[in-house]
Amino acid sequence: MLKKLSSLITNNFGLKILGIVIAVILWMAIVNVQDPDKTLTFSLEVEVVNADFLTDLGKTYEVLDGTDTISFTVTGKRSVVENLSASDFKAVANIENIDDSLSIVPIVVTATSYSSQLEITTRSSYLKVNVENLVTQEYEIEVLTDGMPATSCFVDSLSASPGTVTVTGPESVVGQIDTVQVTLDISGASDAVSSPEDILLLDASGNEVAADRLTLSATQTTAAAEILMRKAVSLTFDVTGEPAEGTRYSATQCENSYVTLVGDADVLRTLNGLEISSDQFNIDGATGDVTVEIHLPDYLPDGVSLADDESEDITVTIEIEAQTTVDVEMPVSNITVSNLDDGLELSFDSDTVTVSLTGYEDDLSSADGSDITGTLDASGLTEGTSEVTIELAGDHLSGTKAAVSVTISESGSSGTTDSGTSDSGTTDSGTSANSSGEE
Repeated sequence: MLKKLSSLITNNFGLKILGIVIAVILWMAIVNVQDPDKTLTFSLEVEVVNADFLTDLGKTYEVLDGTDTISFTVTGKRSVVENLSASDFKAVANIENIDDSLSIVPIVVTATSYSSQLEITTRSSYLKVNVENLVTQEYEIEVLTDGMPATSCFVDSLSASPGTVTVTGPESVVGQIDTVQVTLDISGASDAVSSPEDILLLDASGNEVAADRLTLSATQTTAAAEILMRKAVSLTFDVTGEPAEGTRYSATQCENSYVTLVGDADVLRTLNGLEISSDQFNIDGATGDVTVEIHLPDYLPDGVSLADDESEDITVTIEIEAQTTVDVEMPVSNITVSNLDDGLELSFDSDTVTVSLTGYEDDLSSADGSDITGTLDASGLTEGTSEVTIELAGDHLSGTKAAVSVTISESGSSGTTDSGTSDSGTTDSGTSANSSGEE
């Protein structure tokens, strides 16, 4: 049995081996005809790794000419290649492998699947970069405003929190930054306004500097505006007490009749004037003008202050007016003579009598002697010239008496006054002053 089997295997052994080889070749040919090689092209973003290698050297890089996207071809069996996509590959540029000129980095493309069955071919396998110094600069944040505040209101101050921003990036980009700004809308505002606002980097021409290659310590800041109202209000002074006898309080004088205030709008809207009360305004017993120095901030309500152009200290003068005396001429025709003895007649030695009036200036300025009347008591007068006192009546202020020169003569004689007039006096009944009272 074994001999038979051995003979069966070894008989024509060479032909049998040849048949096996031919069978394998035929099988491979059939397989290749049914699953031929195929080539596809893919595009892929290049992954840059170990960028810290340059950062540690105080440098940064920029990819040039779009070389961070790579195209490559993949060749392999159709059954494999047709099931592939770009996600089955990785394109990596390791910054640590940058060349000595610091301008190119090799790109390595690998397959994450079927790597042993694929052939990868790239047209360009380098990442082109521009390497420059990495710099850091701190900038003050400038706050600008948009719109107008409410009527009579103004922006007192602007601020930002944080007030600075630190920018890190390529020297060529950071060097373009001239100012850092945010803009705050204050339209119609009467109170403080604050809002988070985006930070804007601007060059010297006012154009925005792109921040895609920059690292900022903050991209927003809280911008704030202090809004105050400005209002002019009148000044009044509370004067108390009574001055000395013979004087009176006349007026209060101050170089400032109005003062401009700034502050909280709600407070100022209700403030129409500023009344100042002080013990210094007590004029009890004052005989002359009283001068008072006032420090205005001591009299302002909370939330309100003086405008920058206003003086904090003002001088107030309380005017005390003393009475004065003026002389006016009263016609003697306004004098009524009484009690003249019978048989005598009286004549005045002048046409007018000088009357001294005491009072305040504004009253005295309108005093008129023709409005003054008087009476003369002639009892006891005898012939000759006498100086007699007249009792005054009428709107003559504080003047109550006046002296006048008269001449007494017998009735019927031709008595004359110094001025050549005669018998100008009148009795109580309005007739010539004589002893009989007859016409």
